[in-house]
Amino acid sequence: MVAVHEPGKIGPNSIIQTVAALEEAYGVREARAILMRGGAGDLPDHLPSALIDEGDFHALVEVLIGQIGAAAVTDILSRSGQRTSEYVFANRIPPMARFVLRVLPPPLSLRVLLPAMKRHTWTFAGSGAFTCATGKAPWLAVSNPALFDTPAMAAAMCAYYRGAFEHMLRMLVSPRVILRDVECQARGDRRCRYAIAW
Repeated sequence: MVAVHEPGKIGPNSIIQTVAALEEAYGVREARAILMRGGAGDLPDHLPSALIDEGDFHALVEVLIGQIGAAAVTDILSRSGQRTSEYVFANRIPPMARFVLRVLPPPLSLRVLLPAMKRHTWTFAGSGAFTCATGKAPWLAVSNPALFDTPAMAAAMCAYYRGAFEHMLRMLVSPRVILRDVECQARGDRRCRYAIAW
């Protein structure tokens, strides 16, 4: 029996920041031309302002893969993830929480931050699952079969999540944070898991 995955809802920044990252990389005019060739030319004029179906993000990534190629899309999605984390940092994390997380030693900061991220999984993982571990060998992971259906799509989504997570951890835990791929759905693993080091 084939598993059926119900689409989930995710935050609109997945699309907003991907369009912005595309414009950063190619310029506003060429970005619109790329989207136009893919049948999404009016997207910059109708960016979402509320939760979206994760399939809408999936469709945008597919358009970009078709227009600029998988390698270029991973760069765009990585930057989109970074921009998304910048938005969350500025608009969703209270200043006092930012201060406390930054002054704590990194292991303690992770013990506070990762569970908080897990509580808000629905805003970025949709129908997928976010898991994490603190302690001596901390890691975090995302698994979303509904969105990782081809190697190119999996690589793009992995770049998005890694960009978002690494950038957020650098802003809140330590500027030296590095995420290392331990498992990756683009390589056929069941999830994208990143070891956290600094």
